[in-house]
Amino acid sequence: MKKVFALFLALCMLCTMLAACGGGTSSSQSSSGSSSSGSSTPADSSSGDSSEPASSTGSSGDVPTLTWYMVGGGEPSNLASWTEQVNAYLEEKIGVHLDLQIVSWDGWSDRRKVIVQANEPYDLIFTDMSSYSGDVAMNAFADLTDLIKETPGLTELIPETFFDCCKIGGKLYGIPAFKDSSMTNFFVWTKEHVDNYFPEYTEVHALADATEGLKAIKEGTGEPPLLLSQDGISCVVGNRYDGFGAGLNPMGVSYFSGEAKVVNVYEQDDIMDQLRILYQWMNEGLINSDAPTLGEASGMCSLGVAQGWPSAAKGWGEGRTAEVVLSQFGDTVLSNDTVQGSITCISNSSQHKLEALKLIELVNTDTKLRDMLAYGEEGVNFEYIQEDGVQKVHKINTDWTGAAYTQGTFMDMTVTEGTPADTYSGEVAEQNRNAKTSPALGFHFEPGDLADAVTSCQATFQEYKSVLFTGGMDPDVAVPEMIQAMKDQGLDDIIAEAQKQLDAYLAG
Repeated sequence: MKKVFALFLALCMLCTMLAACGGGTSSSQSSSGSSSSGSSTPADSSSGDSSEPASSTGSSGDVPTLTWYMVGGGEPSNLASWTEQVNAYLEEKIGVHLDLQIVSWDGWSDRRKVIVQANEPYDLIFTDMSSYSGDVAMNAFADLTDLIKETPGLTELIPETFFDCCKIGGKLYGIPAFKDSSMTNFFVWTKEHVDNYFPEYTEVHALADATEGLKAIKEGTGEPPLLLSQDGISCVVGNRYDGFGAGLNPMGVSYFSGEAKVVNVYEQDDIMDQLRILYQWMNEGLINSDAPTLGEASGMCSLGVAQGWPSAAKGWGEGRTAEVVLSQFGDTVLSNDTVQGSITCISNSSQHKLEALKLIELVNTDTKLRDMLAYGEEGVNFEYIQEDGVQKVHKINTDWTGAAYTQGTFMDMTVTEGTPADTYSGEVAEQNRNAKTSPALGFHFEPGDLADAVTSCQATFQEYKSVLFTGGMDPDVAVPEMIQAMKDQGLDDIIAEAQKQLDAYLAG
């Protein structure tokens, strides 16, 4: 297995900038921060020829045009000129053109559902553990199990274990991004505030440890120090339980119990204790009171939670327009969920499946193309510079809106200025090597006749998610209500079936 892990430079994407303030992360945001809201709509540009319609079956002469949907900050202002440069390069390399569609964060969930469920024309699409298994069950994605043999660059780069984490029923339906494939969350503190009010921040590694500091900062600044959006701090579950890609938040296996037991995570003391702390913080004015209904948070932020690695602090600070310092929140963990934080899938209806897979291969093995997707147009959005004898990227502006973690590996990306040259083989590799591995790694739950029950239970969880993860409702009231509703919908049967399947998997 390859042991060199790459990273995305933490200073650029809007999602990165807002991650450390405005919400917590989950394993689905496997970049240097959690997702956030953007603006505008996806572009309708395919190649340099504006008269050519964008579609997965489009072509320019004999050159097929591949439509790729990913999430980010909406359509970049220079998408047309970027597309012209990229398509010239792609035509020379693998004989395709690209129609890149970057959908804004706030519209992504609904837009993705329409694209997939209505079978709109597309070739490639970003997905993650929250929707991957459900979309596979709908037969939305192409089976790549045999086709991937045509792209050795991918099989040589990505560890086989990570492919196994994306197999369902023994078949591969998506290509995981090879990056910070484990998950490490951090408390992100505004340095000025901890210097003045809470220099002991380095000792904070759990929610309970942060209470004293939050109170001190609020007393000093007069404002709620923890700024959250309605997503809240969802990693209170992900830090401790592996949902093994089932798409059902209340079900998981503990990383730390020492046994492969499937449980209702909201019946576990370690989760309830954290939810009670959030509720306490809200009541004491340590969290912004509008968090449960806030789509995108803005304002003063002394503390946030984000997923990444130590040098990501540079980008998080730029997003906050203040220098930040970090303390790790919980342990680093590795599971199907963390590996599935970023997957690129190919439409089952695509007329160019092999070409689409070869495009994924090129993105993951060609630094020039990888940099163009991650940083935008050279000379417009970024330029190459030399720093300490190493070629790095200087970002001219932040106008490029693509979220790099949705695109592919970090392994072949050029690092940005101010970032350690050994971050690829240093920080990120160390986190992956030392991660606490789930006892259910590689296991996928097959809901079968319980699929509707899974959907119903997850919908019920979504009704309570924001008030639980922001402290907006007493968990000792909300959780029993939620659990009872899910039990009525078949949660106990789902957990029993998952246990049966996991036991068989481990026995085999």
